[in-house]
Amino acid sequence: MSATPEGPSLALFDLDDTLLDGDITGLWNEWLIERGWIVDAASHRATWDAHMADYVAGTLDFEAHLAFLLAPLAGRPVGEVTREVDACLEARVLPRLFPGGRARLEWHRRQGHRTLIISASTAQLVAPLARRLGCDAALATELEVVDGRYTGRAQGTRTFRDGKLRALGEWLEGAAVRESWGYSDSRNDLPLLEAVDRPHAIHPDATLAAVARQRGWPMPCWREAATADGA
Repeated sequence: MSATPEGPSLALFDLDDTLLDGDITGLWNEWLIERGWIVDAASHRATWDAHMADYVAGTLDFEAHLAFLLAPLAGRPVGEVTREVDACLEARVLPRLFPGGRARLEWHRRQGHRTLIISASTAQLVAPLARRLGCDAALATELEVVDGRYTGRAQGTRTFRDGKLRALGEWLEGAAVRESWGYSDSRNDLPLLEAVDRPHAIHPDATLAAVARQRGWPMPCWREAATADGA
């Protein structure tokens, strides 16, 4: 994503463990267990833990992961899910946002940059959170809806690994970008970080930390609010 005098400046934020202390889908899963939408809590948690280990190792089968995550929503009305998402965001997600991440979002807004959350988590969670944070857009894997109900299947571009770049390209619709920043914690986002002008590793995993040190990428800590600069 080469800098050009034309077009917007973009700040691209991963969500889980970057802006958020934890994983929004993990918080949502626990919410659904409490609501009785997931009956076998022990089995669900064991599968989730196995998938997260694969994610950290860079070996996650994303299609199998989506099928597992979306099964509790199959057949449920969109409005019912939306109400539960809104309650979960207010009670469990917003209080866990990193102060430094919120400060960085605000810094970009003051510079007139467009801010996007690009997350491997699914759109019914990511989009309403992005709106609450005042972001210009959220790019996340969309859920299929038929006759006002979720089918339990995903649709469209999967926003995982290089799929994040494909989703961004679709969103840009050929528009040029003046300058770009990227923020993530995960090795899985190396394709995105390598594509932006100013990559940042936020609380990085071991693989990303090694790459960031080798290439001189900033590694700020967002666990507390700090004065943001233009790095």
